[in-house]
Amino acid sequence: MLIVFAALVATSCRKDKNSYDEIGESGLTLRTENLRANLLPYEDKGVMLGQMYGTTEGIGWTGDSARSDLYEISGDMPACIGFELAGIEKGNTINADSISFKLIKRDIISYFQRQGLVVLYWTAPDPGKNPLENGSKANTTLHEWTKKTAEYIGTLQNAYGIKVPIVLALYPLDSQSWYSNISADDYKKLYTMTAEWMKDEGELTNAIFAFSNNDIDTDAEEFMNRCPIEIIDVVQLTYMPDKYEEYGTRLLHQARRIADISLAKMKAFGIKTGVKAMGNDPEFWTKNIVPVIENCRMSYMLLGRNHGDFKNGDFCVPYPGSESVSDFMKLYNNPRLLMMNKVNGLLVNHYKK
Repeated sequence: MLIVFAALVATSCRKDKNSYDEIGESGLTLRTENLRANLLPYEDKGVMLGQMYGTTEGIGWTGDSARSDLYEISGDMPACIGFELAGIEKGNTINADSISFKLIKRDIISYFQRQGLVVLYWTAPDPGKNPLENGSKANTTLHEWTKKTAEYIGTLQNAYGIKVPIVLALYPLDSQSWYSNISADDYKKLYTMTAEWMKDEGELTNAIFAFSNNDIDTDAEEFMNRCPIEIIDVVQLTYMPDKYEEYGTRLLHQARRIADISLAKMKAFGIKTGVKAMGNDPEFWTKNIVPVIENCRMSYMLLGRNHGDFKNGDFCVPYPGSESVSDFMKLYNNPRLLMMNKVNGLLVNHYKK
């Protein structure tokens, strides 16, 4: 009887496990479909604040997924985290920012238990000449790289086989990468081709796509000129300046314009931003970030990474003992700001009949 009971329990568990990560009509996992449906409406609740590598490294520490500099100063975990994937396509063990892919995977899966937002970036290396030409060496190379990248994203799943829903920003425009210098039409073709490869051959079922552009000075239509609007669900403004001067003014000006056009096109809007050492301004957050979250509708704001030695200014978020901690808490207490304690239901279906 015990053997029979155990067999029944095991069978039941297997059935439950198989049903945990069902695929929806779109070809995505149901949780990923929920993320797609919820991101834009979630902007009504407020702005999810997070950080690149926010649970992976900080000032004076690395590799402790239970830790975060944001948590150390606020007692609250980041509502979103971001990671760069460049390097995974070549089978490297560390990414372009010298972070282990094993550590990234571990942190994403651990973070998934909190049900926050995960944003991944793939700054793909140059595959060579004519990557859009079928049969060319560069096209074949890029094809292989794309499949490896998609396969890695597919391994981001917990012990029950549940894949982590993520936002994936392919080819983030940064004015330096090879794809930033091709024509707008070719960029859209490249993005679309890569996304289709990932879904069809890489069997990617746990990602929605984002268009990321760092052009802070153009008008909104020019900013969106390269956007493959039909296949993306998120528009992201990236602004990571080297200088602090006019940072807040320029960020607010462009963010308002892109937020408006994103809403008009029914796409969620996000920002990735930060300036090293925050200009050493003890009022950095109330001067620069509060006006943005109060005057722009957006889903998330990802701040730059903290790493290395604070003496070198290698931080975009306050850490314990830094000058702007008290000012950051004014941002934290703003009703428009969402950190993990205020995030719920992001991956839940709220629209069941």
